[in-house]
Amino acid sequence: MVSGRSDWCISRQRTWGVPIPVFYNVNTGEPLMTQETISHVQEIIRQKGSDAWWYLEVQDLLPEEFRKEADQYIRGNDTMDVWFDSGSSWAAVLKTRKDLKWPADVYLEGSDQHRGWFQSSLLTSVAVQGSAPYKKVLTHGFVLDERGLKMSKSNGNGIDPEVVIEGGKNQKEAPGYGADVLRLWVASVDYTGDVMIGDRILKQMSDIYRKLRGTLRFLLSNLHNFNPELDTIQYENLPMIDKYALFQLANVMDEITESYRCYHFYKFYQLIQKFAVVDLSNFYFDTAKDRLYVGGTKNFTRRSCQTVLAAHLLCLVRAIAPVLPHMAEDAWQHLPFSHLLKDGSKCDYVFESGWPLIEDQWRSLSADNVEYWKALMQIRTEVNKVLETARGAKLIGASLDAKVLLSTANEALLSRLIQHTKEDPDKLCRIFITSQVEIIRSIEEAKSLDINYTGIYNLEGQGDLWVGVSKADGSKCERCWNYSPKVGFFPNHPSLCERCHSVICEGAEIKYQTATVV
Repeated sequence: MVSGRSDWCISRQRTWGVPIPVFYNVNTGEPLMTQETISHVQEIIRQKGSDAWWYLEVQDLLPEEFRKEADQYIRGNDTMDVWFDSGSSWAAVLKTRKDLKWPADVYLEGSDQHRGWFQSSLLTSVAVQGSAPYKKVLTHGFVLDERGLKMSKSNGNGIDPEVVIEGGKNQKEAPGYGADVLRLWVASVDYTGDVMIGDRILKQMSDIYRKLRGTLRFLLSNLHNFNPELDTIQYENLPMIDKYALFQLANVMDEITESYRCYHFYKFYQLIQKFAVVDLSNFYFDTAKDRLYVGGTKNFTRRSCQTVLAAHLLCLVRAIAPVLPHMAEDAWQHLPFSHLLKDGSKCDYVFESGWPLIEDQWRSLSADNVEYWKALMQIRTEVNKVLETARGAKLIGASLDAKVLLSTANEALLSRLIQHTKEDPDKLCRIFITSQVEIIRSIEEAKSLDINYTGIYNLEGQGDLWVGVSKADGSKCERCWNYSPKVGFFPNHPSLCERCHSVICEGAEIKYQTATVV
């Protein structure tokens, strides 16, 4: 568009904008435009604004040496190409204000300015300064209604940002969503083209906003008794599920950082939404509840989980702050622990904390482990399908009522699955949220079992997987709701499983010791 543009032109159709400061002799038509006349008009406009050209008398517009001849001149009524005026803003604004700098970091405007402001700014700056007045140019489309129509008063389809934020006169029909929801909508759209907004879209944004808020609330509420300086578990001692969670966090933070750097805010929106809903709420939070709620308050698996939750909280709050500053600050003011700056002082506000730095060891998960966990996520999806079938047939209610049986012809995968049945919290039953998981050595053997609810699935790059679901063995623990053959085995607590019995007895012993000391 720069190479194909036309020459500057004089506009004779409009009288608004900064005029061409020229006078004409009424008899000869010769123009009068000297350094003195331009400087004089410039100073008048600096003090009174550009309208002064139109309402002052000619003798007031002329410098002292020409005033005696004022009756021989008339002012010019022409304006330059309108973009020439705004295109010189780099000189009028950036060059004259001490708190600004030249060139600008970014020029932001609508896509129609490819032929307008962006060009005129570039051309005038190159002519005078020898280089562009901006480091980057960012253009956007226009806002349309939900039907894709241009907003106008005649159509009555305009959206008032103030009504979106505070609500209309009828709060039921036009509820106030707050500034953050409007900002989230802006971040969600691909602004390089025209974008749509309306009641339905805003309601969707409000729902997603609440999901993000729910994510932060879960993190905050499960860290109330966690002291990072005393309770953090070193990375090398974390269970594999926690290392995988930190690996995912590192990856998504890298992608979010890049999306901000490139002004791809819609990518930030997609990343944060998927991570909060799928990776956290649907998986990690779901599996974490058992060890957060059932294990002892100082149990290792609980502390390791809280270590991961604290890392997520400090990263996600700062990641959303540029788009959702009110939510981020609200969460920061409710941090259950103090976050310290490099100089050791307490960080009181989220925007003082700086952008989160990701630890290199979070990215250190081996390629084999990454591939295995991807396969495990596929297996979890297939297991949930069979569990849902069994639930529909009334064999089970909650997933903890079930025992899952697995088999695969992939020997390497089979070996990893067997290892994964042994230690909390990496046990497969914790990951599937069932009471038990049993690995069958061969698919042929698995098919011969008397299991009514089964399925065979092809895992990407891993071969076939056989899944079966039966009723869990043993009885239901009244504390954790897991089934175990050990329920009824302990005389002092016959309704508890072995894990809950250990936690309760440990707690009773600690309470007794405390009482003895007192």
